[in-house]
Amino acid sequence: MCGGAPSMPKMPEPQPLPEAPPPAPAPPPLPEIEAPAPPPVNVNTGEDDAAKIKKRRTKRQEQQQASSGANALRIPLNTGTAAKKTGSLNIPK
Repeated sequence: MCGGAPSMPKMPEPQPLPEAPPPAPAPPPLPEIEAPAPPPVNVNTGEDDAAKIKKRRTKRQEQQQASSGANALRIPLNTGTAAKKTGSLNIPK
């Protein structure tokens, strides 16, 4: 019954290592960095470009502008058209 222990298996032969991959190619050179632009320089230092102060409107002028409102900005439709009426827009045919 005690016939003995099984024999130890042999260790396999080590396999040769695979070849290492070739090294990665060198990265392309970085583009040259341009020098920063010089600071801005004032070209015209005359007083012609100075802020101009508008004359203040009178109360009457303010009332006239307020009373005209958006109607002053509207363009009348079909002005000067004596031909047949085709629509309400100013689109020539």
